[in-house]
Amino acid sequence: MQIRLDTRDIQLPGNAASRLTPRIAKVFSRLQSRVQRLHVVLKDVNGPRGGQDKVCVLRAELTDGKEVVVLDKSDTTYRALFRCLRRGRVLVARHDKRRLARNRRAARLRAFRGAYAGSAA
Repeated sequence: MQIRLDTRDIQLPGNAASRLTPRIAKVFSRLQSRVQRLHVVLKDVNGPRGGQDKVCVLRAELTDGKEVVVLDKSDTTYRALFRCLRRGRVLVARHDKRRLARNRRAARLRAFRGAYAGSAA
């Protein structure tokens, strides 16, 4: 899983970016086989005016070619980031659960059609 962290108009203190990357990986560790790339963008929308202006955009590219995009806005950078990561993890897990259910339904349908075709002959 590749992780890319970009900031726009936000100054992260010291080596915060290098400390955040392993934490992002830890959040998605259980789904690591499903996620090919994570791209996290942190932005300050209003600049120095204050208010709820820190935005985090998470784009998860899955191994099946699909994409999950999550956007969160908060008054602090870290709150926006971790709320976005939490919601992204839930959405990727939900996508995976739906994919597995579709595969199970298709397998049952193939088995049913095969059994039905064999008894008609």
